[in-house]
Amino acid sequence: MTQASPTVEELLEEVHRLEERDGAARTKMLGGRLHVTLGTVTNNLSRLQKLGLVKRERYRGTRLTGEGRKIAMSVLRRHRLLERLLTDVLHVGWSKSHHAACKLEHCIDDEVTNAIENVLAHPKTCPHGNAIPSKSGKIVRQASMRLTEISPREAGTVVRVVDEEEEGALAYFESIDLTPGADFTVEGHVPFDGDVNLTLRDSRVTVSKRAASLVVVKKRS
Repeated sequence: MTQASPTVEELLEEVHRLEERDGAARTKMLGGRLHVTLGTVTNNLSRLQKLGLVKRERYRGTRLTGEGRKIAMSVLRRHRLLERLLTDVLHVGWSKSHHAACKLEHCIDDEVTNAIENVLAHPKTCPHGNAIPSKSGKIVRQASMRLTEISPREAGTVVRVVDEEEEGALAYFESIDLTPGADFTVEGHVPFDGDVNLTLRDSRVTVSKRAASLVVVKKRS
């Protein structure tokens, strides 16, 4: 593990992603995603708490404050617009755009971010279906649920993938066309392990419970 301390922006962005996925950010998970030791994470979170950017609760994890969320939304806006630029204009692979954007997001300012948004004609979501925050930091989400929550014989449409960190998962979803906008029907759930059997664009596929938990969908009537 590298001991390079993550920046404030990197920490707040990861806290937001984990808070959105799990309800709060756990120290161990933050360390793994940022590739630093637990001690480094703890020290940095203490610093952010003193700055009023996060709230930490014993046994419950870390959450953003209103001020911390403003910064996180600014970073996410840059990140997701960069993902769109990379995929739509530069034709970088869908599964690789996230990590490329991670390297670039801290190198551009609001002026460049707004210029990218204008060139792309104001997209509403990143390539993975996640909403792009507005200039004021507001984010609009559709009513949706995880793929694991859809009952057999129900139909749905993929809305977004909630954890872009997992490049292998993104590549897998792309290979079976389980991407935003894809229509599917749940045929059933495998007993004991909860894998999901789908009809997806006229093909039958089985998606593991863990992979299905990363896919956010909406039901079709």
